[in-house]
Amino acid sequence: MFEKKKRDYNPYYILFAFIIADSIFWIISYPLVGNVSYWASATRTMLTNIMNLCLSLFFTSGIIYRISVILSYSIIISICEEMAYYIISHFTDITIQFDSLPEIVFTSISLVSDLLILLIIMILHVIRKQKAGIKSKKYSILLLIIPLLSCTLVLLPTFFSLNKTEPNTYLILVIFLLIINIVNYILLQSVLKAESLAQETNQLTEQVNYQRQKYQQLGDAYKNIRGFMHDTKKHLFYIETCVNEKHYDQIIPYARETMSDLEARYCTVNTGNLVIDAFISNLMLRTARHNIKLTTKLKIDNDLVPCDDYHMTIILGNLLDNALNACLEEQSGEININIQTIEHTFTIYITNTYHFPIGKKPPEDIENLDFIHGYGLKNVKKSAEACGGFCLINYENGLYSVTVIIPEKKRTT
Repeated sequence: MFEKKKRDYNPYYILFAFIIADSIFWIISYPLVGNVSYWASATRTMLTNIMNLCLSLFFTSGIIYRISVILSYSIIISICEEMAYYIISHFTDITIQFDSLPEIVFTSISLVSDLLILLIIMILHVIRKQKAGIKSKKYSILLLIIPLLSCTLVLLPTFFSLNKTEPNTYLILVIFLLIINIVNYILLQSVLKAESLAQETNQLTEQVNYQRQKYQQLGDAYKNIRGFMHDTKKHLFYIETCVNEKHYDQIIPYARETMSDLEARYCTVNTGNLVIDAFISNLMLRTARHNIKLTTKLKIDNDLVPCDDYHMTIILGNLLDNALNACLEEQSGEININIQTIEHTFTIYITNTYHFPIGKKPPEDIENLDFIHGYGLKNVKKSAEACGGFCLINYENGLYSVTVIIPEKKRTT
């Protein structure tokens, strides 16, 4: 549950610390074996919590999270011990007398409860990993099948009868089942790590391709500007020639024709920021192609923009693609873009229309709603935070909005 180690500790150090802590626990609690009185149970619980708290110091976590994990683990232990006692007492007709149980029965309950604890923790582990984005059904089945089979095996009448006739044999077999389950967990953790790395590799590959596409758009915009400058020089040279040769009547028609041609080829977005100009210009062409209404308000001082081209490309590229993809599913889509440097902040505010299909409600975690490839908004948030800002996402009455606010760069004197 803690996962992140404080340092790059050798895993064997943590294993050694666990063995030492568990040995101390059993040395202290050994006189209490078979004793199920309230104070004996409270002592064992307190020792378990102290041991787990000490082991948690190897990992990075807040104190509240540590305490909640330790307490929840104690609750799971108590539930599993009660279940194990109920099962064994049901099959053996052994009950608690004078707050004590036979040592062999007490040990059997402890080991069976360990198997149940392991099964519950495996289920919680699978749920946790699925929420983290690891959705391998094969891994989930392999992880749970051994604990399930083990719990089923120890409770089969033919196997459980050993608890009456050969209790020591039963205990040895349960211990071996526990060892098999632990080894199975360690091996499958390696498989999970490999799968997680494979998923990260695929995501990184897609991100690289996405960034390459965005830089290609920037390159095309730069080439268009270079072409625009080259054509402008030609036009000015022609006008200069007309003036020198006093062909004034040719200048006005030529200038009008040139302006019409330039307006048709070049979107008039000129904020001074190449990334903003390129992406907004590109979006104008794409929205016009799909009959999507686009309104823009661009009022920036490029000297105060706090983002470099790399982070600006990630933020603006992902947000504009997200808005466009959402509107492609709308009958009359509309996108509104407001980018300003105002009140010592650089703000990007983008809204787009989006209506969920009939019968489908907006998800509770609306800030994770991504209309592109699933990690576009995550990258936006990371880039905004890298620039010292933050990202806010909201959805209300068919209007999806994203706001990125970053403190503006101080003007150099």
